[in-house]
Amino acid sequence: MKNALFLLLVFFQFSLFSQVDNTMYGLYQIANPPSFQFASIDPITGQVTPIGAAVLSSTVNSTGAALNPYSQTYSYQDEDSWLSLNLQTGSVVNDVMVSLPNTYGYFDNFRFNTADSTMYGIYNQVITDPITGSINLDLKLATCDLTTGLVNLISPNSVAQSYTMSGSTIDPFLMVYYFESEGKFMGLDLYNGAFYSQPTISLATIGSSFGNFAYSCADTSVYGLIMNDGLKSLGKINPQTGVVTALPTLLNFDNYVMNSGGAIDPISLLYYFQTMDTLGQINLVGLSLLDGSVATQSCISANGNYFTMYRIQSDCYEASPMRLNQAAIISEMDDFHASIYPNPANDFINVNSESPIHQVDIVNADGTQVERIKTNEMNVQIPLESLENGIYFLKVSSNDEIYTERFIKN
Repeated sequence: MKNALFLLLVFFQFSLFSQVDNTMYGLYQIANPPSFQFASIDPITGQVTPIGAAVLSSTVNSTGAALNPYSQTYSYQDEDSWLSLNLQTGSVVNDVMVSLPNTYGYFDNFRFNTADSTMYGIYNQVITDPITGSINLDLKLATCDLTTGLVNLISPNSVAQSYTMSGSTIDPFLMVYYFESEGKFMGLDLYNGAFYSQPTISLATIGSSFGNFAYSCADTSVYGLIMNDGLKSLGKINPQTGVVTALPTLLNFDNYVMNSGGAIDPISLLYYFQTMDTLGQINLVGLSLLDGSVATQSCISANGNYFTMYRIQSDCYEASPMRLNQAAIISEMDDFHASIYPNPANDFINVNSESPIHQVDIVNADGTQVERIKTNEMNVQIPLESLENGIYFLKVSSNDEIYTERFIKN
């Protein structure tokens, strides 16, 4: 049954990513003179292909990068500005200064969310005590507009005083941003910046630390590397409990190269990371999401040059939120005065409104419309026999207002 479910997920992923491919993009770091060039890589052979001839910058913020599959751009931050590059030509689409809410701060540890086409990250405000002179960090969830460079705060209050360089990742279905701070796997609600979860990380079997994590839309899991005097295995964490489970294949790598988190190919079902061997060469390794075994390994460094800050084009392409913004729903409900029941539903679902309902759409979890009902009634009963069990969204239109609510078909 588990194998059948995983094959179904694989089939779903091939359908979902039919409009994009699984090309890996990143920055080719040139040792002499120190500079970066936009490039793609074949993870099987390690062959790097520069895109465009321009040398882009001499520095890079190594805490994050973004690939927008909809605008076909790759974005990263150098010392003080955002550069957005065309995936096909490598030309600079945008080059804007980072505009922060406070002079004494930074926008780091960022990830792009394909569910709402927004860059999220941690805004670190540096606070100095005027009496003692001690320096503290005030961390809040924030967004950054890649066309203007403007950073906007989401969290009303500080969420942490530090974070570890183990990466960050986003669950686009639950709309949660994850990072690690002081031994906890912190989950922040993308809608309001508040804590969604913050369990202590627990490695029940092997390992002393868990990092370099990435979210897999192929099976809705967060994967990362388990370390204990070297790299021991690929693991995945339960974000609600913090428990890390090791995949069965034991690994024997000395280290991993911190690269703003891992990267997952949802088509080949591989997790990618970098490691440095005893000769000082950097290797790009692909691990199977099924059992953690080594599926590919290629040397990607030559003459001190290497490939870094990589992202995969099809990663979480066209993901849609399954957890909606509750504040927005409450506001819509106040305006619309609609009720939907039962939920969960079996054979039918009722929609009642104080004003005539003009249209009802049923949308599945991947954003595909599966049914549309035209009406002019205030009470509508919708049969559900044709729907498979799962999560759906009901969009009810009345006059110029739309009310959306998630429901479960059992």
